[in-house]
Amino acid sequence: MTIEGFRPIYEEWKASGLTIESYCKSVGFTRSRFYLWKGKLEAKSVPASSGSFIPVKMAGRPSSFDNYPSSAANALCEVAYPNGVVVRVTSDMTLDQLRQLVTLLK
Repeated sequence: MTIEGFRPIYEEWKASGLTIESYCKSVGFTRSRFYLWKGKLEAKSVPASSGSFIPVKMAGRPSSFDNYPSSAANALCEVAYPNGVVVRVTSDMTLDQLRQLVTLLK
């Protein structure tokens, strides 16, 4: 099996709405094998940390910040991670605070 060979299986599982256990039982795939390939597939889709910059997709600025929390309205920069964590850099943040934040996120 290869990652590319597992990809259709993974996509079929996601579309099925089943738990991994239920899906594996229905198609005759062992859970341990599924998790092994799922991990490899997900690891391949995440850029390796090389200590350098990675491409960033910039979203357009909303026309109104009325519905945003006040901290979001004052943010110079906002980074939203897929897991729901949001990091906001504000104009009153000191260089030391920014440095500590970047260090914590490594």
